[in-house]
Amino acid sequence: MEKETFFLEKKFGKAQPFKVPDGYFDGFVKDLMEKLPEEEARVIEMRPSKWHLYRPLAIAAASICVAIFSVGMYLHSSENTENKQFTAAQNTTSYSAIDEAADYTMMDNLDMYAYVSEH
Repeated sequence: MEKETFFLEKKFGKAQPFKVPDGYFDGFVKDLMEKLPEEEARVIEMRPSKWHLYRPLAIAAASICVAIFSVGMYLHSSENTENKQFTAAQNTTSYSAIDEAADYTMMDNLDMYAYVSEH
C-alpha cells in the first residue's frame, strides 16, 4: 500500500485539488431542513400482539406432535428389528449390496467380469 501511495504522491504531489468552500457546513442543517417539505407526523396506533395468549397453546401442540412422532419412530424401529430377526431366521441367503448395485446398473455377469479384468 505504501508503494502506491508513494508513487501517487511522487507523480501528483500532496496538493488537494478539491476544497470545501469556507462556511459551507455552518448553516447546512438549517438549509436542508428548510428545503424539506413540511408534513404532519402520522400517528400509528400500536396494539398489543395476541401471540402471548396463544403461546402456551402452541407450545403444548408442538410438544404433543414431538411426543407422537417419537412414539411412532420407537414403534416403527422395534417392528423393524423383530421383522429382521424373523426374516433372517427364515431366509439363510441374503441379498447383498453388490447384488442391489448390479440390479440398479443392470449389469450381468459378463459385464462384471469385464469390469474386474480391466481394473
